[in-house]
Amino acid sequence: MPGSILEDLITLFVVLDPIGSIPIFLNATEELGSRDRPRVALVAVFVALLVLMLFLYCGQYALEAMHISIPAFRIAGAAVLFVFALQMIFGGHHSSGSAQARRTPTEVAIFPVAMPGIASPGALLAVVLLTDNDRFSLREETLTAGLTVAVLLLVLIILLLAARIQRYLGAAGIMVITQIMGLVLAAFSVQQILDGALEVFARGAH
Repeated sequence: MPGSILEDLITLFVVLDPIGSIPIFLNATEELGSRDRPRVALVAVFVALLVLMLFLYCGQYALEAMHISIPAFRIAGAAVLFVFALQMIFGGHHSSGSAQARRTPTEVAIFPVAMPGIASPGALLAVVLLTDNDRFSLREETLTAGLTVAVLLLVLIILLLAARIQRYLGAAGIMVITQIMGLVLAAFSVQQILDGALEVFARGAH
């Protein structure tokens, strides 16, 4: 259990990518005043939390309603996560979504900061993969939800300190950290593909 908790925590940290969220946050809020930025950060993290919890607890039921098996979703989701990881490694991660004139802080918080900045497609897929109803109990799923909340709190803190962090790390420093996280996520994606394939073969053997 402790090893699994650590693995889930690292995975959530990588896919939610607190450091990688800094560029999109600063870009999206560049037309807003300094007083509006904390509000954008709070609303964005709250919206991301709602979306991630919806996928975490209900995502698999929606898949079952569409007759999509978890192994199939794991393989497909891992393939998307792998592409997501490559974007982090080679650039382009969090590159979309510049701020538009006359947008309210709430609008900016929802898009692009909350989605696709924080609750990215990779993060949504990851929470479903980490809470397979066939493998984990409700208690274990709730534990993963708690880890998600913990990482989102870290995201909130980092967004509130985004301007200071950017001055300290510089664009190059943020890029290096994001690429390292992308490499870790790529390895996780490959492992998920292998696990999904093994599960398919195991079911076919019975």
